[in-house]
Parts: sequence; structure tokens; C-alpha cells
Amino acid sequence: MPAESISAPAQSIPELQSRREQDTRIAMFLLLCGNLPWIILGSFTAGLALFIVLQDQIPLSVRLPWFTLVVVLTLGRIFLLRHWKLHATTGDNVDRRILIATLTAFIMAVSFGTLAFLAVSEDDPLMSLLVVMVLTGMVASATASISHLLPMYLLYIFPVMVPVALRLAGLEQSGYHWLAGLILIYLIVCLGTSRSIRASIMHSINVRYENLNLLENLRQEKQRAEVALKREEQANHAKSKFLAAASHDLRQPLHSLRLFTATLALQMHDTEHKTLVSQIDTSVKSLEELFNALLDISKLDAGTFTVDKQHVYLDSLLWQIEGEFKPLAHEKQLYLHVELTDHVIYTDALLLERLIRNLASNAIRYTSSGGVSLNTRVDQQRVWISIADTGVGIPVSEQARVFEEFVQLGNIERDRNQGIGLGLSIVKRLSVLLDVQVDVQSQPGQGTTFTIGVPLGDAMQCRYSPNLTAGMEDQLDSLFVLVIDDEEEVCLAVEGLLETWGCIVMTATSGDAAVQQLDEIGELPDVLLSDYRLRDGETGGEVIQRIRTTVDRDIPAIILTGDIAPDRLKEIQALGFPMLHKPCEPEVLRQLLSSATRSGADTHGQSVDDADIADRMSTDTALLSEVRTGNSR
Repeated sequence: MPAESISAPAQSIPELQSRREQDTRIAMFLLLCGNLPWIILGSFTAGLALFIVLQDQIPLSVRLPWFTLVVVLTLGRIFLLRHWKLHATTGDNVDRRILIATLTAFIMAVSFGTLAFLAVSEDDPLMSLLVVMVLTGMVASATASISHLLPMYLLYIFPVMVPVALRLAGLEQSGYHWLAGLILIYLIVCLGTSRSIRASIMHSINVRYENLNLLENLRQEKQRAEVALKREEQANHAKSKFLAAASHDLRQPLHSLRLFTATLALQMHDTEHKTLVSQIDTSVKSLEELFNALLDISKLDAGTFTVDKQHVYLDSLLWQIEGEFKPLAHEKQLYLHVELTDHVIYTDALLLERLIRNLASNAIRYTSSGGVSLNTRVDQQRVWISIADTGVGIPVSEQARVFEEFVQLGNIERDRNQGIGLGLSIVKRLSVLLDVQVDVQSQPGQGTTFTIGVPLGDAMQCRYSPNLTAGMEDQLDSLFVLVIDDEEEVCLAVEGLLETWGCIVMTATSGDAAVQQLDEIGELPDVLLSDYRLRDGETGGEVIQRIRTTVDRDIPAIILTGDIAPDRLKEIQALGFPMLHKPCEPEVLRQLLSSATRSGADTHGQSVDDADIADRMSTDTALLSEVRTGNSR
């Protein structure tokens, strides 16, 4: 991915300091421009007043040229101010503009100082005092408006006041000497005041630029965060696409291998070969377990799971777990006690079932004598589910570490019979996803108890799922099944397994081939069993609908898929057909086919609840949870 520019190149400290000084001078000049209209107006008004009131003290031949100069300077300053406002002040022109403003202020100050020097005399003390008052007012105004530009300020106040102070000091009466002294003291006070004003203005400018720098830094940090977020989203999207592609491509051979081993087991009669097939099947199951665990971890980290919380009866979950793990417990001569209650919980049933299943599997795996108990208790807000075993126990110092990936206490040799160390890390991630509390209590040699706190649900909003497999009879003999899959190896594997169950099987690799073969034999299949993603962009849903339309009958249909992408799963669920994930358990497929023959009914338009029922019949719940991914119910 090409690099994205998010900030200007880094500058050295001297460059930054020079830039700050330049920006400060620009700000000071802009402040002057803001005050300049009032300065111009005040200077012109003072000049006009002196021109009028000094008509008896100074002849018109002197006053008129002086006032003409004041008018020219006023017009020149107005023109300059307009030009400066129309054309931006930059680092290249700010010093020149300050110099021009200083020069015009100096000329104006010299003109007023000269006129005052001529106007002050002992003959008219009142008029002399008036001139001094006008000049001190001009200095006071300059102190407030231009003192932040020290050279300009000094070149203005001294030419204005020093000539009149010298003139007063040269007069004979001592009172004028005192007045000259007061003028000098006034200048000193003005200088002190200007220093405070200048410091305040500089502080304001610095604070402003610090705020601007802070805003710029925040903008750059925001831009960096947005770029990082975009990259993370792209990485997650790529990861999700990889997981979906890898899942589909890896499930196909695993699915075929599982069905081949199931078919071979049914055809073997001598003990030696049956043992060998059983070992192969065990290895395939271990491979599936590893694949599913790694896939679950990746999907949980990638955030591709969507939580679909509903109000469900807890016993419908625990019943599934009891049925799955009782045979495993009996193999190890352990008891398995599951307390079935009518508590209603509010959660994603499939994800919670996955969480409890991992804890139950761990409990049986690490218990060599005694057994495992699943009990419940309820308080005002939660149902607490405890999974207690009489196994080896977990030291307190290790109880947090067991939730990390690939951590297996007491399995240094990495015995695969004890799993791969991902079960509890999946539990931790699922608990965060479901927002449920998981506690652990254990002591070495005294067993372990995991407790899960799940929010209470509302029985009025609960949909109860009955025991679907109870009393289900095997009705697969002579069942005509049409299998559609673009992988010939998968077709052969499914065909071989179904034939051992007594089914009549026809396979096709596309919709065209399926329709053509049905037309040739003139028979209607009892069940359609189709992969979802076929060649040339064709989907299993399209093929099923096409066959149903061709034969004008809604034949029961089942979707087999290796996809885990949320969008693809939504498409499949929208069809309303029962769905099984590859690699599926042969017994689950058998039960689903038997269910189709028992109903003999139309599965078209079947609700998503029916699809969930098909999913619940699967013991491979590492894949069951994927049915929920992207569920939009």
C-alpha cells in the first residue's frame, strides 16, 4: 500500500524558531492595521484643530504648508492601509510594511513636534498649555495602539514631545521649566506603561500560536488515527477475505476425507481394518478440531462474529451438551451430571453453547476419575451456570494464564489427546463478545469449577426448541438424493456414504447437468443436496430453484457450504433451506436426510428457525457458531 502523507516534513529547531518569530511579526503588524484607522483619524483631527486654533500664533504661510503635509500623509496612510488589506501580509513583505508604517509615523510626529515648537511662547500661556495637552493626548493614544512595535513607538513619541519640552525649558519663567520636566516624566511613565502593554500583547500572540499549534497537532494526530484506522479496517477486511477463502478451500478436502472414512468404516467387517479406519477417523477429527479452533480464534480477533441475542430456555442448550459428552465421559468411566432446568436466558444461544462446550470438553479431558457436573442457580439478574470437575485442578498462580493461546498445564509433551490449548482462549473471547462473566475456582488435586453468569430472559418472548432427534427413525432406504457439487471428489465421497445408507444417488457438477440428467431418467429426487458456491458464479440456491421450477415440485433441499463470509452466510440463510457446514458429521447429515423423508414436505420458504434447527442437530458446533455470523434476524 503506498505511503500516505499526513504531515509536513520535520523542521529543525532554528527553522521553527525563525518561523515563530516571523509569524509573531505578522501578528503584530496585523494588530497595527486594526488600530490604524483610529490613529489616522486622530492625527488628522488633531492637525485640523491645531491649524484652526493657532491662526493668531502662527502665520498662514507656515500653517498651510504644514497642514498640507498632514493631509498628504493622511491620504498616503489611507492608501497604504487599503493596499495592505487587499494583499496578504507574508513573511516576505511584513518587515517592509512595518518599515513604511514606521517611516510615515515618524514624519507625522516630526511635523507635529515642529509645529508645537513654533506655537509655544510666553506671550500666550493658555495656548501653549493647549498645544501640550493635544500632544500628550497623541502620545497616550500611541501608547495604547502602537507600543507593541517598539521602534515605531519610540520614533513617534520622542519627535512629538521632545521639541516642545526643549522649547519650554528655554523660556525664562521657571513655571515653564517645571512643565518641561513634567513632560519628560510623562514620557518615562508612558514607556513603562508601554512595556506592560507590549508584554500583554506578546503573551496573547504566543498563546494564540500555541493554541494554533495545538490544533494543528490535534489535526495531524486525528489524521494519523484516521489513516491507522483505515489501514486496520483494510487489514481486517483482507483477513476476513483470507479466512473465508481459506475456510472454503480447506473444508472441501476435509469434508471429502471425513465422508470417505465414514464410508470405509461402514464397509469394513474385520476387526483389524476397522481399527485402522477408526484411527484414521480420529486423526481427521483432530485435524478438524485444530482447524476449527484456529479459525474461531482468527474470526474472534477479526471481529467477524455477529451476536444475535434472543430469549431461550437454558435446558435446550444443556440437553445438546449432555447428549454430546455423555459418550465421551463413559469412555473414560466418568459420570456426567447435567441439571436441566426451565430457566430462560437472554443471549446468543449458539455462541453460549460453544462457550459451555469448550469448558465441558476441557473438564472431561483433564479428569481421570470421578466426573463432571453442570449445575445452575439463579438470582435477580442472572443465571449462573457452573461446570465442575474432579480433575487435576489449576494452581492459583496459573488461573489467569490458562486463558492464553496454546497454554496447557502438565502437557509439556504436547499430547494431542489433551487438545491444542485454544479452548479456554476461545472461552475468554466469547465471554467478551457475549458480555458474560466467567469465574474460575480451583485447587490442585481438588478439581476446577468454572462459573458463567448469563442475563435472565423473558419466558414470554422465548422460542422453545424441542428434542428434534428423539424417536427419529431411519428412513433412508431407497431415498433418491440428487447431489450437486462442482468438486468431483466431494461428489464421490457423498455418493459413497449415501449408498452405504441405502440411498439411490445421482451426482451433478452444475445446474445444467442436474436438469439434463433428471430429464433423461424421468424420475424426481426425494431430496436435493447442493453445495452453495458452484462454478461460473452459479449458486446452490439458484440450482435448487431451477430444478424445482423445471419439475414443478418443491423438493426438500439441503445446502452444504464451506463458506464463512458473513455476506455469503446471509445469502444462504435468506434462502430458508437447512444448512450444514463442511466438513459435516456424517451422522448429522443422516439425521437431516431422515428428517426430510419423515416430513415429506416442502422446505421452500422454510423459516430461518428451521435452518437453526438443522444447525442444532450438528455436533460440530465449532462450525455451528458460524451460522450466526452475519445473522440479520
